[in-house]
Amino acid sequence: MFCLSELEDTVRVPPDFLKLPLEVAIKKVLQKLFLDKVLSIGLCLSIYDIKSAEGGFVLPGDGAPTYKVVFIIVVFRPFVGEVIAARFKESDSNGLRLTLGFFEDIYVPAPLIPRPNRCEPDPYNRY
Repeated sequence: MFCLSELEDTVRVPPDFLKLPLEVAIKKVLQKLFLDKVLSIGLCLSIYDIKSAEGGFVLPGDGAPTYKVVFIIVVFRPFVGEVIAARFKESDSNGLRLTLGFFEDIYVPAPLIPRPNRCEPDPYNRY
């Protein structure tokens, strides 16, 4: 469900971050770029570690250094058929929507819900 993935990216550190230690500045930039984004590897949750930062080149006409960064990121990537403890969010005749708290886009289609089951309309029209 959760895994560590090593990524490499070229990062531009804005001039106002230069007063911070280099690792902290790069980590802030990486958090802005990757956290809460879904990449091909899954949902990015946290920057775990920065393995290396090379460069620091300032491009002409730009006041910000650019670094080639290798880092490790924590990714939420469940596999098909994995059992996950989630909370019910809503349902309709097409299926269930579940939440993990940090991720609310889990959808279980009606044909995959174990039998016996039934769908009844909400008398209070909450959803």
